[in-house]
Amino acid sequence: MFSLAQPQYTVHGVTTGLYRGNLKKHALAKWVSKQANKHNDIVVFATDSYSVTMADYKTLAIQHGISWDKPRRSKLRLGQYFTSLLNQYKYLSHIKAGCSLVCVDHNFVNWYRTWFNIEQQHIKVIYNFYNEKITENEFEQKWSEQNTTIKIIIARRFVDYRGIKLIAPIIKQLLPQYNIQVSFAGDGPLKPYLAELFANEPKVNVIQYGPDESFKVHKSQHIAIIPTLGSEGTSLSMIEAMAAGCMVISSNVGGLSNIIINGFNGRLVMPNRQEFTQVLTTSLDSFEQSKVLAYNGIKSIEQVCAKANWAQHWVETINELR
Repeated sequence: MFSLAQPQYTVHGVTTGLYRGNLKKHALAKWVSKQANKHNDIVVFATDSYSVTMADYKTLAIQHGISWDKPRRSKLRLGQYFTSLLNQYKYLSHIKAGCSLVCVDHNFVNWYRTWFNIEQQHIKVIYNFYNEKITENEFEQKWSEQNTTIKIIIARRFVDYRGIKLIAPIIKQLLPQYNIQVSFAGDGPLKPYLAELFANEPKVNVIQYGPDESFKVHKSQHIAIIPTLGSEGTSLSMIEAMAAGCMVISSNVGGLSNIIINGFNGRLVMPNRQEFTQVLTTSLDSFEQSKVLAYNGIKSIEQVCAKANWAQHWVETINELR
């Protein structure tokens, strides 16, 4: 065990003994039960899959979005049905009676109410937030017609379900037709695939940046593409892109549809090659319309996704449990 004291909090490392994998949560809960005050403290599980029943304690779990909607391996409908049923049973078991839930999107809540009545359960939806927002002058300068090169960013982990193999061939197809500069930002097992596909292509680069650099990177881009195939809440990447003045093109997956209204503050499409190709082509051909959507994007999230608003909702939630 170890303890790391900071001015406003202390981090404790807990020995989990023989517990392995997901069972470690029981060792953690046992340690917390000996340290927490049943009357004054609130036990917060950073993810609902780590929540356990703790009788007489005030508990709250964070639900980060539906993650079991990824494309299924089976091509047979019956196989897909049983896989989905098992997944839904698994994730329903994470939600403990008497444990409050903070969700990042309404997609999860709507799914959950198809299984159970939720009137007696304390559930709140609190969207993710942005730290910085582009100014009006910076936005106008970025979207000036003098900028003849349109910059596109795909900031995703390089894995299948994030849509890398969906969007990369589309970019390859459109490169000769438009004056664009494309950045794939991230890392993952599909990085060699991107390197091979865009070898010796000066219009495409593969980059990495730290969490604190996201706003700066997105502020220099015009279009942010989120081609994910599944497992999304109210994406932090999407919100940061919108706050930085990017026009977002996104799959209509999970909590992404809580933020984007198609044709008003971005583009929302089915995650397939035909629709992404069509909407990206339209966006590149209609610079002024893309600028309008980007501006509406800023205005639509500047209050609801502001960090101060996020913090206020969390304070209210904690007070409701006291």
